[in-house]
Amino acid sequence: MLDEQNPLSEREMDIVRLVATGATNQQIARELVISVNTVKVHLRNIYAKLEVSSRTEATMVAVRQGWVGVPREGDEAAPEDAEEITGPAARPDVTLLRPVSLAKRISLAVALMVAVAILFLPQVLGGRANDRATDPIGRVFPTTSAASSPDRWRTRAQMPTPRTGLAVLEYGGLIYAIGGVGNDGVTARVEIYDPEIDSWATGRPKLTAAGFVSAAVIDGKIYVPGGTGSGQEPLDVLEIYDPERDRWEAGASLPKPLAAYGLAELEGSLYLFGGLNGEGYGDSILRYDPEADEWEDLGSMEQARAFLGAASLGNRIYVVGGYDGETEFNTTEAYDPVTGTWTPLTPMAMGRGGLALVAVRDNLYALGGGMESYLAFNELYRPRQNVWTQVETPVTEQWRGLGAAFVSPYVHAIGGWKDANLSVNEAYQALYRIQIPVTP
Repeated sequence: MLDEQNPLSEREMDIVRLVATGATNQQIARELVISVNTVKVHLRNIYAKLEVSSRTEATMVAVRQGWVGVPREGDEAAPEDAEEITGPAARPDVTLLRPVSLAKRISLAVALMVAVAILFLPQVLGGRANDRATDPIGRVFPTTSAASSPDRWRTRAQMPTPRTGLAVLEYGGLIYAIGGVGNDGVTARVEIYDPEIDSWATGRPKLTAAGFVSAAVIDGKIYVPGGTGSGQEPLDVLEIYDPERDRWEAGASLPKPLAAYGLAELEGSLYLFGGLNGEGYGDSILRYDPEADEWEDLGSMEQARAFLGAASLGNRIYVVGGYDGETEFNTTEAYDPVTGTWTPLTPMAMGRGGLALVAVRDNLYALGGGMESYLAFNELYRPRQNVWTQVETPVTEQWRGLGAAFVSPYVHAIGGWKDANLSVNEAYQALYRIQIPVTP
């Protein structure tokens, strides 16, 4: 029997015990006779229940609570491995048994401060130089920013089906590419990318072929509303995918057909902004409640547009860019669903229609665009400073209709359009890991 204060199930405890030994996802899957994807889903649930964000933290909670045992005096000596911060969990005997002297703790602290300074000092200096710049673009984009390093993009295994207007999202450590417009028209294809092995697999096709869709996850299910049909007409369908069962089902239809909208999840609800509605560019705000399976009209945006980006951070949804057939917008706004109010924020340096917007920790990446303007760079938004900074792009001129998802430490930008449908899978290193050696 589990302790009453232990929120984990028996299966989750099995996984925590194996994680504590340093086992990989593949080793855990073999030991428990389950799929690697199922292991990732369980880990995601464990992190949520324990309110942690890494294998190391989950292991430390389990050891602290006494759910996982540690060797006692006289047991086999612990190996002298280095521990990687925010990386895979180290074994409890590595991190918890060997006391560290005061001198070593001080040296480790100094090493950590030096590492942090090396990582962030260029950004600080670049930001100060920006404030003094007279060029309006220079004020927004520090050329010395660490975010501009060209070697942070890596080409990964290409998506099997080239397409644009697809939904791309992360769930359980895997990336799902759903629907879109391919060389043969709209598609219902579901292709699944595993970053750990750099390989693609195929899921069950969507019930309805649809292009220019977005998707979001709520309680382990992927919701895909609307999109364009085979005749390029907007659809009113809502289709829901269960990754664990590889099964689709239909939800409540949209109040109106919509495609190329902005979509974000916040506190268990879907929020849908603008889009193509069959008559032109819309300005509606819709909310979907999955428990009631109902849509609610929340009013309208100030500017009608489609091909925009939306992502949630904290208790607000950020709505960025878009296109209305004439203008490619650079606007950045924050929407508060509780009050229904909008807050205008610093605009991007360039208009972006058909962009992908993805949240990474406390920041946002705006990738792609190029409906009317020339794509020369991507952009990174830091809400605390309310500033955009430049991020290099692996695709220039135009790159619209792509999708993006974050699997630490990389943002994956997938598919899109540049003169033709693309199958690209470009990975940008958004986070760095710092290794601090621990010596006896």
